[in-house]
Amino acid sequence: MKNFDLIVVGGGPGGIFAAITAAEKGFKVALLEKNKRIGNKILVAGSGKCNLTHVGKPKDFLDKYGESGKFLKEALNKFSPDKLREFFAENGLSLVLVEESGKFFPSTFSSVDVVSLLRTKLTKLNVQIVENFKIEEILKVNDEFHIVSDKEEYRAKNVLLATGGKSYPGIGTTGDGYIFAKNLGHKIVPPQPALAPIFVKEYKFEELSGISFQDVKIIFWKENKKLIEKMGSILLTHTNFSGPGILDNSRYVESGTYMEINYIGLDCEGFNKNIIESINTDGKKTVKKYLLKYMLPERFVKKILTISEISEDLKLSELSKIKRENLARMLTSNKMEISKVGNFEMAMVTKGGVSLEEINSKTMESKKVRGLYFAGEILDIDGDTGGYNIQGACSMGVLASKSMGK
Repeated sequence: MKNFDLIVVGGGPGGIFAAITAAEKGFKVALLEKNKRIGNKILVAGSGKCNLTHVGKPKDFLDKYGESGKFLKEALNKFSPDKLREFFAENGLSLVLVEESGKFFPSTFSSVDVVSLLRTKLTKLNVQIVENFKIEEILKVNDEFHIVSDKEEYRAKNVLLATGGKSYPGIGTTGDGYIFAKNLGHKIVPPQPALAPIFVKEYKFEELSGISFQDVKIIFWKENKKLIEKMGSILLTHTNFSGPGILDNSRYVESGTYMEINYIGLDCEGFNKNIIESINTDGKKTVKKYLLKYMLPERFVKKILTISEISEDLKLSELSKIKRENLARMLTSNKMEISKVGNFEMAMVTKGGVSLEEINSKTMESKKVRGLYFAGEILDIDGDTGGYNIQGACSMGVLASKSMGK
C-alpha cells in the first residue's frame, strides 16, 4: 500500500497538468496510467504535430464548447492560453502560431517532443509515474480513496479522474473512467462520437473526394426546427462530409436531423435574381460557365449539373424555370438527411460523460464526493477542433489542483 496527497488517474493532458500543478504545491503525487506510456492522446494530436491551443483570450474560447462553454470560464481564466504558451516556453519548447489556422504548435512540430518535455517535468517534480497500471476499482473509505489493482493498492485524500472519453479507442481511451465515476455516485450522460465526419443518405459526391469549400453556411434541422446555424469549412470525402465546419458541429446531430449547406453565400432568391439578370443580358453563356463565377471547383460544378440533369453545353437562355429553381436549391439550401455520425474510431473527442451538473466549475471538485476531482474529456464537455480540447483539459487540471487541500 502506498499513500499520496493526490492520485491522478489518466496520463493525458488534463491529468499531466494536474499532477505538475499539485507537485509544485508540494503535494506527494502519483500519476497512474493504464497504457504502456503516458501522453498517448497528445501524441496523436494534430496528426502528430501537436496542436496545443488556439489564438485568442479566454472569453474567445467559451463559445467553442457548444452550450457548455460557460462551465470552463473559471478554468480558462486560471490557466489561459497565454499561460499554457508561457509554460512551454519556460520549459524550453516555445509554441509557434500558424497564422492562417490560428493554431499553436510546438516549434519542432513534434508531439513526441511535447510528451518528452512533460515527462521530464513530472520526473523533476518527483511525481511517481506508474504506467501499465490497470485499476480494478476506486473506493472511498471514510476520508480516503483506495485505488485497487491486481498489483498493489494506492491511497490518497484526493483523486483526480482524467481518463478521457471513448474516442481513439486504439490508444486506450475506452471509457473506463465512466465506470469509476458511476460507481462513486456520478451520473453519466451517454457518450457519443464528436468531432466526427457526417454521413448523409444518398451521398452524391463519392468521386469528388478532396474538394473543399471555405466559410460556407451549415444549418442543422430537426422536424423543421433550426437547431444551429454556423459558418465553416467543409471537405468532401469518398463517403461523407468532413472538414472543420462539419467536425465542430457534429455534436449537434440527433436522430432525425437534417443538414443544409449553402455553397455560394447567396440565398435562393438572390441566386435566382442574379441568374435571371444574366439570362437577360448574356443568355448565350453556358450554365456551367456562369456557375464558375461563384468560385466553385469545376469538378463540383460538373457534378451539380449532372445531378440536376443539365448539359454542360446548355445556354442560360435555354434553362427552364424548373431546372433553374432546382439548381438554386442545390447550391443555396442543399438539405440532406443525416444517416449517422462517424463512430468512435473516427471521432476526435467524445460528447457526453460525467454530468457537469454534479461538478463545481470553480474548483473541478465533485459536488457528491469530497476530494474527487475531474478534468478533460471524461466530463460532458467537448470543444471545436483546433487545440480547444487540449487547452480545456490542461486548464481544468490546473484549476483542480489549485483547489485541493493536502
